Amino acid sequence: MNELSVEAVGLEELCEITLIPAQIIYTIVEFGIVEPQGQSPDNWRFDNHQIAITRKALRLHQDLEIDWAGIALAISLIEELEQLRDANRALRHRLKHFG
Repeated sequence: MNELSVEAVGLEELCEITLIPAQIIYTIVEFGIVEPQGQSPDNWRFDNHQIAITRKALRLHQDLEIDWAGIALAISLIEELEQLRDANRALRHRLKHFG
């Protein structure tokens, strides 16, 4: 299953796509690294962005041996940096029209 074509998947499908056991997904959700739609694991839904974050979180945990609380902070800072870069890019583009 290609993540580019996925709109939203359940817990079981997320485990299959990412090759991550459900117990690790529970931990990632518990630490707020991803926030699935739905009230319980039985009806959780994960979108493409959350799939990518889940993979990124696991890589940080495995490759750099960062604990889950640290990963939650790192992911939050990475996302904020990406948003600031996007905003900066948009502002630069708008400024070109004035120059």
